[in-house]
Order: sequence, then C-alpha cells, then structure tokens
Amino acid sequence: MKKPLIFLAVTLLAVVSIFTPAVAEAETQTLKVGITKDENGLNPYTYVTGYPGLDLVNLLYDNLFVLDEDNQPQPWLVKEYNVSEDGLTYEFELHDNVTWHDGESLTAEDVKFTMEYFIQYPKSRFTNPLKSIASIDISDDTTFSLTLSEADPNFMIQPLGDLPILPEHIWSQVNNPDEETNAIGSGPYILEEHKSGQYYKVRAHKDYFHGEPPIEEIIFPIIEDTTAMLNALQAGEIDALSSSISPELVEQFESNSSLKVARGPGYSTTLFQINAEKYPMTESAFRQAINFAVDKNNLVETLLLGYGEVGSPGFIHPSSPFYNNELEATHNPEKAKQLLEDAGFKDIDGDGFREDPNGDKIDLTTLVYANNPIRIRTAELVSEAINGIGIKNTVKAMDATTVDSLMWPDFDVTKGRDYDMGVWGWSNTMQLFPDRMVELFHSDPTIGSVNIGAYKNAEFDTLSEELSSTFDEDERMTIIKDMQSIVATDAPFITLYYQEIVNAYNPSVYDGYVFQVGKGIINKLSFVSGEKSEIQTTDKEDVATADSTSEGSTEGGANSTLFILGGIILMVIIAFYFIKRKGKSKPKDEFDI
Repeated sequence: MKKPLIFLAVTLLAVVSIFTPAVAEAETQTLKVGITKDENGLNPYTYVTGYPGLDLVNLLYDNLFVLDEDNQPQPWLVKEYNVSEDGLTYEFELHDNVTWHDGESLTAEDVKFTMEYFIQYPKSRFTNPLKSIASIDISDDTTFSLTLSEADPNFMIQPLGDLPILPEHIWSQVNNPDEETNAIGSGPYILEEHKSGQYYKVRAHKDYFHGEPPIEEIIFPIIEDTTAMLNALQAGEIDALSSSISPELVEQFESNSSLKVARGPGYSTTLFQINAEKYPMTESAFRQAINFAVDKNNLVETLLLGYGEVGSPGFIHPSSPFYNNELEATHNPEKAKQLLEDAGFKDIDGDGFREDPNGDKIDLTTLVYANNPIRIRTAELVSEAINGIGIKNTVKAMDATTVDSLMWPDFDVTKGRDYDMGVWGWSNTMQLFPDRMVELFHSDPTIGSVNIGAYKNAEFDTLSEELSSTFDEDERMTIIKDMQSIVATDAPFITLYYQEIVNAYNPSVYDGYVFQVGKGIINKLSFVSGEKSEIQTTDKEDVATADSTSEGSTEGGANSTLFILGGIILMVIIAFYFIKRKGKSKPKDEFDI
C-alpha cells in the first residue's frame, strides 16, 4: 500500500504544479507600437511632437524627476532632495549606479553641463524654465545644489520633471544641436535603428538603474494613414496604438475580444488658431465674432460623439484647479453678426460676404493637416460657421510638414508666420500647470515662445510678470483667472475641445501599461519595471468569457481552485497512509492532521 500511495501523491503534486502559475512573469520579447509620423532624430533637440515624440525621447533619456500617472513630480534620477523654506535652494543626491548607454557613469557634472548647454543653445521648451537658476554648485559625483534667482512654484514640474539630461562627454563636442543625430542617453531603452519614414527600433538598457525593462525590444512602425494603423492593430500586425481611436470606432474596438480599450480625460487641446498680426484678424471684435459663430458643443457631440469636453474660452482645462469657472463657451451667431456690423465689417455688394471698413473684400484660408480626418471635418464645420456670419473662408488641407512651416516656421516664433487661420492643437503638456499660458500669449517671443498667432496684449503681459514674482497661492489663483478672462475676451484663438483619450492594445502581448492622465498609455511609466496601478479599461471585460482579455483573472482563479483541490486530495492520501501505518497504536481523531 505504501509505494502506490506515495506514487499517487507525487503524481498529484506534478499535475497540480502544471496548473500553478509561475511566480515570475515571462518577459515580453518584442512589442510593436504604431505611431503616425516620423519624429526625426530622437534627441531633445530634434524630436517633432510633444506626444508621442517627446515620450519616445524620454525612453532614451532620463529626467531628474518624472511625472506620475496623475502628473505629480516624483524623484527619478534624484535619490534624495531638500528644498529650502524660501524656495530658493534645492539640494539633490543622484542615484549612484546610473550609466549612459555607452557604459559611462552619469554624474552631477552631466546635470550641470545639460543646464548650461540649453542656455547656450536654446530650445524654448527646455531653456526658458532654466532661466530662474542663478547658480549650480557640485559637491561630488552625486550631490549638487541649485540656487534660484526667484522662487518658482512649478520648478519641480518644469524644468526638473521635463529636462532630459545629456551626456557631457558626447554633447560637449556638439556645436550645432539642431543637426545632431546621436541619441545616447541613460534611459530604459537604447535606440538601435531608425529608418526614416518607416520605423524606430529600441532595445532594453539591461543595466538600467531602475531595473531591467520588462520588454526586450520595442518597434515603432510609422503608419501615417490612420485607417491603416487601426486595421493593423485589429489584424495583429501591431500591438498598440500611440494615437487615440476615432470616436466612431470606439464601440468596434471595445467589442473586439482580443483587445483592451483604455479611456480617460485628454488634456490635448484642439483649437482654431488665428494669426493676430494679419488684418483683419488683428481686430479683437473680428476674432470674438468668430468665437461666437462656432458651436463648440456641436463639435463635441457630432465629431467626437461625446468622447470629449467643450473647450474653455480661457484655454485652461475644466478639470484644472486653476480653471476659471465663470467663463463659459458661448454660441451666438446673431451676436457675432452684430459685433461685425458695429466694427464696420458689412456686406456692401450684397454677395453674402462682408467687406472690411475700407470696402476691401475679405477672403481667408483655414489650414489643416491632411492626414487627420477629425481635424479636417472640424475645419469644415468651423468654416461653415464663419461663412454663416458673412466672413468668406475656405479650408485648405495640406501635409503636416507644410502646415507647420507656414504656421510655425522651424518651430521658432521669431521667424514669423504665413497663414490666416488654422485648426491646430497643443499636446497635454500645455495644460500641466497654468503658467504655460505665458508661453502661449506673451507678446515677447523670447517669453511667449509658442505664441504662434503673434497675439499682443499689454495687460496680459503685465499679469504674466506679476505671476512670475507671486508665490502666494491665493494671489496666484486671482492672477491666473484674470489672465483667462483676458484670453476669453480677446480670443487670440478659439479653444474648440479637449478630445477624450481612447487607447487600444493587445493585452496578450503586453499588459503593463500605465494610463497617464491627459496623455494615455504611451509614456515612460508603461515601459519601466516596478509596481503599477491597474489600468482602467472598458466594461466589456466584466462580461467577457474565456477570451484573451480575461485570461489573466479566469486562469488565475482556475489554477487556484485546482491547487487547493490537489492539496486537499494529497492531504487525505497522506492522512490515510499514516492511519494505515499506525492502525495498531492508540486510535486518533481522523481529522487531527
């Protein structure tokens, strides 16, 4: 009896172990994430877009701090830090095991070099926030301090949570950074290959100081056609999308049992940009008439099918604690017409379109990216609304590079502009903190570094300067709300909507994404090791059966049941064996095991 029982016990253990999940999760070998355009060289001087371009850069480079899923700054390269009570002195200690992709150590000297380099070779996004630094003092390889000329309430977010740190031993030899092609950083991934217009390929930085990344290789195929990209995901040719799914396709993707759909608020802003230095857009009444003509609620309901939020006239997103809730998007075509009449814009020749006060005809063009169907339709609806109040206007869809070159030549507002109006967008980073309004609207191009409409308002400039020297939160709130009121009244551009982010991915390939508020799943946090919050997905998983979206929970529950059942059977066998063995001794309770 003894040998058969032992054999049966061993056999049961073996069977149970087959169904028991392994403790270590298998590493993903290759992940394919579709992107819509070539981002040029992936270094801080040559990338193109804020999303996903800068997020790809941040896979290769590290920042002193990183923004978490709620966009709060958390230490990254920094191990320990201290801030003085007056907010003027920051002391830092770096992690001591950080290496560049070429094996060299990252030190405090690299941090100092980076900050000084961006001052010497300006890149507006990174340079402007550094200007408050009065001195940089290094104690040793891992400790340094920054002294500010004035306290900056957003210093932890920008520059500390935004500035990519450069390797001094490489960039000290670079005197034309806008043409530089190297992308050697300290980040979790190393750029292995870039085929222009085709794809990027990155591989894991195995010596990464935050631990080896969970994915061995990530390929970013460049698929400019949105429909082709969506088809590629459904066909399994790519594993995730960097862009948001079009509203009309959300239900289709939610019903696909092999995919997961993650949704959340989007901080990217779609707006109707106006060239405020070109007549008649120079006139506040003319711009405000356009604002009243456009039905923003209709755009959200008809174009976004409700997957979005109506734009605030003051630009700041309604979910921001700095939002001026006294401002409200208004649709009033009759008021728009009256504004134009009062300002002297009348239909003199009776053709249905207005002439300017001098009797000259007005014939405007709205630019829009040709590869973005929602923006094209947005431009068409806005154009119809403008035509409806007597302003002749036509839509011209062009490739993105051409539109950029006309509206924002070389991404440098000092180089002027050559357009009337356009449907434009700013990425989520413009909503991270309210002071970025200064960059959007200040008349000095060295301060208003993304003021692509050349808007000028002396009162706004004065408030901007007050904001930079105000640290009391209540006073700051008052200033920021006043700035929004000016923008709402002057309409340097029309904030149309904030589209909700709807990301889709194949969880059977990789399911370690982190949804960053206002951005989505393609961010640094998704591709590094560490504990992660459960991503919020659509409700289909709650009713899914044994498909790939529910395998994790279903399989886990089944395995647990089998394990428990096997354990009980095994214990019964062992108990039976000992009972048989000790049958001649003093009887014991059968359940005393």
